[in-house]
Amino acid sequence: MKNYFYILLSVIAVVGIFFTACDPDDDNKDKNVIEINEDITSATVWSGDKTYIIKKFDFYVTDVLTIEAGAIIKFSSQAKSLTLSNNGQILANGTASQPIVFTSIKDDSKGGDTNKDGDDSSPAIGDWAKIDLNGTKTSVFNYCEFYYGGFGTGASPTLDLSAESAAKIKNCTFAHNGGGINGKYYIGTIHADNASSETVIQNNLFYDNILPLTITGDISLDNSNTFSKDGTANKYNGIFVSRNVTKNTTWLEDEIAYVITSDEIQIQLNASLTLGDNVVLKFSEASRLDIVQTESSLGNYNGNGVYFTSLKDDELKGDTNGDENASTPQTADWIGIHINGWKSTGYANWSNIRYNDPNPAVK
Repeated sequence: MKNYFYILLSVIAVVGIFFTACDPDDDNKDKNVIEINEDITSATVWSGDKTYIIKKFDFYVTDVLTIEAGAIIKFSSQAKSLTLSNNGQILANGTASQPIVFTSIKDDSKGGDTNKDGDDSSPAIGDWAKIDLNGTKTSVFNYCEFYYGGFGTGASPTLDLSAESAAKIKNCTFAHNGGGINGKYYIGTIHADNASSETVIQNNLFYDNILPLTITGDISLDNSNTFSKDGTANKYNGIFVSRNVTKNTTWLEDEIAYVITSDEIQIQLNASLTLGDNVVLKFSEASRLDIVQTESSLGNYNGNGVYFTSLKDDELKGDTNGDENASTPQTADWIGIHINGWKSTGYANWSNIRYNDPNPAVK
């Protein structure tokens, strides 16, 4: 009997060890989903076959974060943003077939139902806030997709190049994000109105965002970005520009208008702005362009299809101010183009200027 008793005890012990080792909670965890609860303080690689859930509020990256092609990054409800600081850098190089995705935890179309609520929630603009480059200058976003960012009580960006940040942003998609207007302050999904002129923004797709892109006057743009998909554009479908042109700059985008949002933007001494054919500049209320030298500082100002007009002018490049037919352009919607080299009136009267003030006060 003693032998049977000891055998029974041994069996019970083995079974107990088996059930202890096989924690049912472990079985329910998806090994391809990784929760991020701590800041990144050393060089880190996120694998392309994983989904990363950022759960830490105020998540900081202070070293190099390399994100491999195919990785999915989701922001949980309690973690709204990712901020670079110190030597923080993001190297996110996806491919056309394996993009890197930044999206909401409610977005089941990317990486599955990671919040485990079935169909009880659906993603929306502003589910998460932004990636803030915070003055850093070496991050790369290539073949990345950004969805459902722009959280905030007012207009908020999704990719913020604050504090003179610089980055290479190429072949990316920005859709269903925020941005917008706070008073006279315009905020883009890519918000580069205080970025370094080293910033590169090429071959990106913007659609179904509130406001797609803001830039500082020194950022050159080619004609490779696209601002609609399958007939869906952005609410404020323009490139909104503030701050002066202080270096030789080129604006070639002709799908949508550039919008001058500052009361005055200068093309400063020893700087130039060259426009491509069919480029349209629209001006917000009471704004103007000041060319410090002569009209030669504004290259191709009389080029084929080039116009300078009111933000309310839907005839050129569509409904840039997002109000459909609620407003119509009027004479003196904006001030005009002042050229310091002209000593008589001081203002240009080119035939391609529309709805400016015909009798502006002499500067």
